[in-house]
Amino acid sequence: MRITLINPPNVEFTGTFRPPINIAGLAAYVRQFGHTPNIIDFEATISKHSEIDAEKMATEIMANNPHVVGFSTITPRYPLIIHTARFCKKINKDVIVILGGTHVSGEPNNVFHDLSIDYAIVGESEDPLVDLLNALEQKKDVRNIENLAYRGDDGQVIVNPKRTFIKDVNSLPFPAWDLLPLEKYRDPVMFHKNYMGINTARGCAWDCNFCASNVVWERKVRMRSAENVVEELRQLVENYNINEFFFYDDTYTTHKARVFEICELIIKNKLDIRYFVNLRADTMTEDLTIALKESGLILGYLGVESGDQRILDQTGKGESKEEIRKACAIMRKQKLPFTCSFIIGHPGDTHESIQATIDFAKELDSDQVKFLIATPFPGTELYRLAKKLGKIEDIDPMKFDDYTCYQHVAVNLSEVSDEDLLLYQRKAYEEYDLQKRRIIPELSHPAGGKNKKEIEHKKDSRAYHFTGATNDS
Repeated sequence: MRITLINPPNVEFTGTFRPPINIAGLAAYVRQFGHTPNIIDFEATISKHSEIDAEKMATEIMANNPHVVGFSTITPRYPLIIHTARFCKKINKDVIVILGGTHVSGEPNNVFHDLSIDYAIVGESEDPLVDLLNALEQKKDVRNIENLAYRGDDGQVIVNPKRTFIKDVNSLPFPAWDLLPLEKYRDPVMFHKNYMGINTARGCAWDCNFCASNVVWERKVRMRSAENVVEELRQLVENYNINEFFFYDDTYTTHKARVFEICELIIKNKLDIRYFVNLRADTMTEDLTIALKESGLILGYLGVESGDQRILDQTGKGESKEEIRKACAIMRKQKLPFTCSFIIGHPGDTHESIQATIDFAKELDSDQVKFLIATPFPGTELYRLAKKLGKIEDIDPMKFDDYTCYQHVAVNLSEVSDEDLLLYQRKAYEEYDLQKRRIIPELSHPAGGKNKKEIEHKKDSRAYHFTGATNDS
């Protein structure tokens, strides 16, 4: 069957986008079973909000007359996906529309908001998608396919039980890079030229209350072998002339012995690469930092989340401020640039705890910084808490485009007002900039670029008029 897999445009317009290796991996997988995949990455081709046009997108999607259209679904893009799916059905009423992704896994019963959606796949998608395509092609009953969600005869949504995860992730094919617009994947802040994403593992061993990773992977970490990872890197270097990478793993340093092995193989194979990974403070040691840097690491991303230990404890992250201080000190000593990411608006966050977070960010003095507003994405513990408190009981799915972390409060679980949360986000960036006396200097950027993307605020205001009100006021 012909299937077109879609990465919708970045309606949040945070300034960055990633190569969609999730759907490229699916494309490679279904191709093994005789199906004909195509990929359209609107995130790479649509760069302005004014360019988003659901009808035009549908026309492009339907140009090669696919039997099936599959959308990668994250929460803020759900409304646009629905609009686009409607237009696809207008062009060809018989086209089958499937949804997958973290939003589906977190809220499978609510993704059938519109009749344009035929099926959804919950969790790991490779085998369920092949089973569905085979059944559709052979006109067989699909109702017993594991991980599948669909409407029953009475219109009620049925979510089938999940199958076990793929045990050997080394058995998965490398992504279908030939179906991606490789020249589009550029980030001048991080990289010199076009880059590619790579997953060396699936899942995260920790259970942070704000994170959607476990919605799909259920805290079951499955790692690819060091040899398999380095072979993927080698093919990209030799066949596509790509030597800059973003490792998408939730926590790349989960298993340190494997990381050391990957570093050694990169050096042994003389792969001249530059890469960026997500780290965890309590996994960082001096010898690991040295090995990462020697193998090409140019920047480590550290999720700090809060500068208040009480708030940090309740996130479920399982780290202390002292462990975070130590990790930052190690990276600074080894001259490894690093980014620290913080969240404000956690449940229980007060004016004092948010200010403690801003102060901690300045103390850590990372090369780059992010301050995000806490957002309860479907399936997360924050989402369950928000529903329990009645804050999202009657949410309209077509308003999920408001679920962003920048300059917007989707659902406020803190003890300060919405207005003050936004002021604190702006204040955090401005105080960080004032301390640096510059907007992320050229020398601290791996690619020598200026990080204007992360600065989402007005720079002419240094006065903050907080209401002082609580979220209950």
